[in-house]
Amino acid sequence: MKNNEVREPRSIKIKPSILRKAHQEAIKQGKTLGRWLEDAIDEKIEREQKKVK
Repeated sequence: MKNNEVREPRSIKIKPSILRKAHQEAIKQGKTLGRWLEDAIDEKIEREQKKVK
């Protein structure tokens, strides 16, 4: 994610059980849920890009 990007509210559909797990992990890491999700998505994208190379 670009550092100068403005974070905007979004609405997505997600299973409540997955959201609870993500929230628990975010708390463990001292992050907000939004920040944790952004980091998780970035990590997933990086892994997928490495597979393609």
